[in-house]
Amino acid sequence: MEVGIPPPAEVGINPPWRGPEVIGELAAIAVGAYTDIVAIYGPAEAAYGETVTIQVVVKNLAAYAIYIAVTGSYDGVSPTFSPDYASVGAGATYTFTTTFTMPNKGITLDVWSYYWTGTAWYQDDHEAVYISLKALKPEFQSFGVKDYSKI
Repeated sequence: MEVGIPPPAEVGINPPWRGPEVIGELAAIAVGAYTDIVAIYGPAEAAYGETVTIQVVVKNLAAYAIYIAVTGSYDGVSPTFSPDYASVGAGATYTFTTTFTMPNKGITLDVWSYYWTGTAWYQDDHEAVYISLKALKPEFQSFGVKDYSKI
């Protein structure tokens, strides 16, 4: 079978540009036709500059094995999930992972799942999770004078 480059998705973030033959607290919206994002694991809050690790668990709803991919986006940044895609058996789940550096504000991370039709990636499910910016405690919480002598 010859593989071409699928057209970009019209909604959301572009899926991997290559097909499998060539080779990368939920806001419940709806379950996809062939995939279901069943969980997003990660911190509820993170400090500015901290490395944030996110795991997305996707279930294959088809009665046969399909290739599944995951993409994500926050504030115009598109973290790369690993692996790019995976062959997932009927009824099975697979976990995709990404890491990124927390910006200096809270973010909403949008996540999309895709399945491979044999000729193109099809966007199937969407979820979102909010990660708040952790307020750091000052290094010096209290400052006082221990000794005083008048000159």
